[in-house]
Amino acid sequence: MAYMKNPLHAAAFVLVASTLLPLALRAQSVEQGIQLFDAKKYVEAREVLLLHGQGDASAAFYLGRIEMENGDGAKAAEWFEGAVRKNPKSAVYYDWLGRAYGLQVQSVSLFKAPFLARKAKDALETALALDPDNLDVRDDLVRYYAGAPGFVGGSKEKAGEMVLEIKRRNAYRGSFAAANLCVVAKDVACAERELTGMVTTYPDSAAVYASLAGLYSNQKNFDKAFAVLDKRLRAKPNEQTTLYQVGRTASLSGQNLDLGEKALKTYLANPAPERGPAPAHVHYRLGTIYEKKGAKDLAREEYRTALQLNPKDKEAQRALAGLK
Repeated sequence: MAYMKNPLHAAAFVLVASTLLPLALRAQSVEQGIQLFDAKKYVEAREVLLLHGQGDASAAFYLGRIEMENGDGAKAAEWFEGAVRKNPKSAVYYDWLGRAYGLQVQSVSLFKAPFLARKAKDALETALALDPDNLDVRDDLVRYYAGAPGFVGGSKEKAGEMVLEIKRRNAYRGSFAAANLCVVAKDVACAERELTGMVTTYPDSAAVYASLAGLYSNQKNFDKAFAVLDKRLRAKPNEQTTLYQVGRTASLSGQNLDLGEKALKTYLANPAPERGPAPAHVHYRLGTIYEKKGAKDLAREEYRTALQLNPKDKEAQRALAGLK
């Protein structure tokens, strides 16, 4: 330690330490924000990540993810644009940028929509060029090619080719991609055929049962939805993905409300699955069940809890405002 007696050495040590310490604290804080995001604590995550969003690609990316959860495609795109500027080699960042542009298309004028659609296509195709094996990117391109008009790059032929490419890499993901292609084409019979086939081929997949039940629910074929979920619950009574779908189906249909209430309460009492809905949305669904049961005070409490967890939850805002 004799070298520390030299004032130049001491000054250099202080300079290095003062440089490295903020970097270490920055990394630690960003990691904390990501952990909060993974726990679906979006309000707390945003507070932490905002401290670093302008200078850190990961922080900007997760701030974009939070805005996507809030349904704000424009703000999400701003953060994702910042992330790709800082790290232009990330296929994941470009994929989510494409999703954000796509979300905006749903709510802008007919004049602006083609411009954003082309930006979405460019972002997704850039992501694919960066990582051809990224199946999430390929899934998103299936949806884009199948759903977009030809003058902005949509192509049913390209969508079908992409499904085949996904199947070649991963049969399970390819089957889901085929079902998604049917849904985008509004071919319900095709989607049902794909998903019922998957129930046989992949009987251990919670996602397959949830997707089939969701398809039936979206078509207001609630009896079939509950039949799928009942079969799964008998085999896996505590499966989080299935419990949420039971609650969702009850909230949409007004049927089996007690079962739906119990399912959502059980869901909230346990750790949420990685790809499951955020607790705020589950509280909103529970509120709709209470409202349908005539328990308006309990419904109001659930809607308020949803908004405490996610103040930008538009469905909970509308539900609370409309509760008389």
